[in-house]
Amino acid sequence: MAFSEISPANLIKDFGTLENFEYLFRQKEFGRTMVNTAIWTIVIVGVSIVLSIIMALVLNEKFKTRAFHRTVLLLPWATSLLITAAAWKYILDYQYGALNALLLKLGLIEKNINFLGDPASAFFWMIVVGIIVTIPFMTFTLLSGLQGISDDLYEAAVIDGANFWDKLFKITLPLLRPAINVTMVLNIIYVFNSFAIVNTITAGAPANKTHTITTFLYYLAFNKHKYGASAALSVVSFVILSILAYLYMRIVMKEDDN
Repeated sequence: MAFSEISPANLIKDFGTLENFEYLFRQKEFGRTMVNTAIWTIVIVGVSIVLSIIMALVLNEKFKTRAFHRTVLLLPWATSLLITAAAWKYILDYQYGALNALLLKLGLIEKNINFLGDPASAFFWMIVVGIIVTIPFMTFTLLSGLQGISDDLYEAAVIDGANFWDKLFKITLPLLRPAINVTMVLNIIYVFNSFAIVNTITAGAPANKTHTITTFLYYLAFNKHKYGASAALSVVSFVILSILAYLYMRIVMKEDDN
């Protein structure tokens, strides 16, 4: 479809054309969508991996309510993304949202804020929701990696006079690197292709300025009925992800060789 002409009846014909790509690159929303997707992926994955490492380290310690806290952390991941996104959309609602009601009650604002009415604000809150739903999977993946590290290493380090930071940077993080690498690759792909959060909270609004690649692809296909351009964008998305995964794995393997 990406390299073919698509008839009004959605029939594929005349394979071998680049018109769909030309149409796609002419769209004023395309550049902003690419930038949005880059920011969306980098910020969510970057912030989530830092917070997940911290939470995994905490949950790896032994304390009475550890099982309870692990269960609570798992809930955002176990819940449907669509339900989570819909809940946040209502929380951020301009007239009846719980966030505005709370801020008004605390006296922090004098009137309701339209969190989703401004592109920058809407995009910020989408990222916040993205981080919230990404952290559980990352944390439990890293937690499984932490539990594979022998306690004998830490005991030996303590005998040698190692403090918390020595154990963290010389034992924990180096041995946790395989789990971090797997988590990073999976979540770059997962976040890059995330659809439910963006489409449910804003669907690209306002003025098509909060689209990421997956929602813009959907918009082209089912709002503008440009199926060929939508297919072309899916090819662009595949190429970008392949390059990112390849470069990341090359960097990882180079570090391992060193």
